[in-house]
Amino acid sequence: MIRTPDGRPDKYAQIERERRYLLRRLPLALQGSGDYVRIIDRYLPESALRLRRMERPDGETVSLKLARKWATPEMPPEETNITNLYLSPAEYALLARLPAATLHKRRYTLLHEGRRFSVDQFDGPLEGLVLAEMHLFPEIESVTGCPLPDCVREVTAEPAFGGGRLAQLGPAEARAWVRVVVAGAKENDG
Repeated sequence: MIRTPDGRPDKYAQIERERRYLLRRLPLALQGSGDYVRIIDRYLPESALRLRRMERPDGETVSLKLARKWATPEMPPEETNITNLYLSPAEYALLARLPAATLHKRRYTLLHEGRRFSVDQFDGPLEGLVLAEMHLFPEIESVTGCPLPDCVREVTAEPAFGGGRLAQLGPAEARAWVRVVVAGAKENDG
């Protein structure tokens, strides 16, 4: 049974299993594509809560939800406990009034060699950062290395690449961090 961070049983939580990868750029197959979902994530301070708005490029809302994500020390880096609560527009508006650290990104879906990836292209101060996620299922658990052509490295176990951590960066700090990460990616090109 999954347990809450304070040890109580949580019958509504699920284990999310995924690997994350740093990409040099948005994959060629996705460049110029208008087939994405815009995501606005609001990380509530001093909590494991994330308020998420997903919308189409024309602004039509796809999903509004509140998630609680946490890991326990014994969990491997590719596993996280998650509970999602889907919200009405009024509920979302109420919670969106709370202070939060915010991330903006475009999420694309990429099929590559029989695997499905979510590819996030960040906007605002994190512009230039591109991460891919691959959800793990028993038949692909043994994947090792970088499974995409534009992959720099796996960052699953690197806390600096987590959404909550990225959202905490101030604008100047975020731009400087992305410059260092992108420069490192270009060095690996050569």
